[in-house]
Amino acid sequence: MRIALYDENNGYYTQNIRTVGRNGDFSTSSTINNSLAKSINSWIKDRWKENKNLSHNILEIGAGNGSLADSILKNFNPWSRLRLKYHIVETSPKLKNLQKEKLKNQKRISWYEKMTDALNACSGNTLIISNELIDAFPVELIEWNNETKKWYRVMVCKNNDSWFISQGEEYSIKENSSIINYEDFNENQRIERHDEFISWFHGWENLWKIGHMLTIDYGEEFPTLYHRRPSGTLRSYFYHEKYEQLEEILSRPGLQDITADVDFSDIRKRMLTQNIEEVDYMNQSDFIMSHSRKIDPMDPSIDINGAGSAFKVLWHKK
Repeated sequence: MRIALYDENNGYYTQNIRTVGRNGDFSTSSTINNSLAKSINSWIKDRWKENKNLSHNILEIGAGNGSLADSILKNFNPWSRLRLKYHIVETSPKLKNLQKEKLKNQKRISWYEKMTDALNACSGNTLIISNELIDAFPVELIEWNNETKKWYRVMVCKNNDSWFISQGEEYSIKENSSIINYEDFNENQRIERHDEFISWFHGWENLWKIGHMLTIDYGEEFPTLYHRRPSGTLRSYFYHEKYEQLEEILSRPGLQDITADVDFSDIRKRMLTQNIEEVDYMNQSDFIMSHSRKIDPMDPSIDINGAGSAFKVLWHKK
């Protein structure tokens, strides 16, 4: 999955993504309307008001086509925009170019490929935001064996020009994982683990000294996330068409987005450290309504039968 998404020469995000939105393979909530951006803008202002020790740095990880950054910045008055610095961490050259085009009229924006460089530029004092970041990380797909009561890695193998699936080695359950001591699964149940995201996060979080962080993504708590989903949540998107069979997911390596829902029970446990505190965890609809003055009741971002409940907002602070 990592090769299909991030290979330097043929990866989807590095070379083949066209854009995010109507003309791409998928849309994000920030490309559909700006309700989320307005609520984040309000959240940012509240954090700066309550703590005068916070520098006016905003760090966005994985900014898509730049729509969220553009909307957040436009909701500041001109004087406030002159005082703040907006930092973007982006590893995709194609998305970085889209962002620069989208944000060409905005000032005081810097780009980085690594979180460590961005945090050093902020001296570790910053607000951090991400929207649909975790789901863009490669996942470990694992399968339950009722006889051994263990999880095994699902392996992708190639035979001449075709791909096939096989059961691999035993999966080592990580510390604080949501699946520890849980065995109420049917035979061959598949689930995804965002281990690579967790490793990446703990590779830089010690450089983040003070501030707040919003992590927004689609997902659910464990085990509800996998209820009536025997094959897990892994899927691909190609020109806004969704494919859920592994054969289809493997059919266009490097040409389509591959993603999986976030197990927030797992992520919440494994992101915590001695210095990181979870402030809140809520549905996107609750976050928007609690940080917005005017709300359109028809806004899809707060639809409790759609994006409003499918997307979660995780809030940490240091």
